[in-house]
Amino acid sequence: MTNKRNEGEMRLTRHSNEYWRVTLDLPPLNIFGPAHIPRLEEVVSKLEFDDRVRVVVFDSAVEGFFLTHYDFLAKPEESAKFPVGRTGLQALPDMLARLSRAPVVSIGQPASAVNSPSPAICVLPAAKKRFSRSGRLERV
Repeated sequence: MTNKRNEGEMRLTRHSNEYWRVTLDLPPLNIFGPAHIPRLEEVVSKLEFDDRVRVVVFDSAVEGFFLTHYDFLAKPEESAKFPVGRTGLQALPDMLARLSRAPVVSIGQPASAVNSPSPAICVLPAAKKRFSRSGRLERV
């Protein structure tokens, strides 16, 4: 029997050297889990080491859902098996911290995002620097 939580994919599309799109396609509800950590690590690492990227948009191929939850049905050891990341945090928080330093990241979908009842778009502007520490959450 196939483990449904391991199905789906995360696609990186380079529309140009400056503009990338990461599409979450983890049906039926876009639940992210340990099976998806290696792919996110790959995407974040590529983003970190390509100085040409100016905008990265995260979106969803699953209508009605952006990213609903972490897969808490996975065994704890599945999440704990990954080495500590470059920031000293566990794998997923490490990647999110590193992603926050991206030049411009837009995370949005006209649907629920992590239990938010209204759509949210998170924009992290970089101004003139390669890595930014500012950000704002906008509800649309």
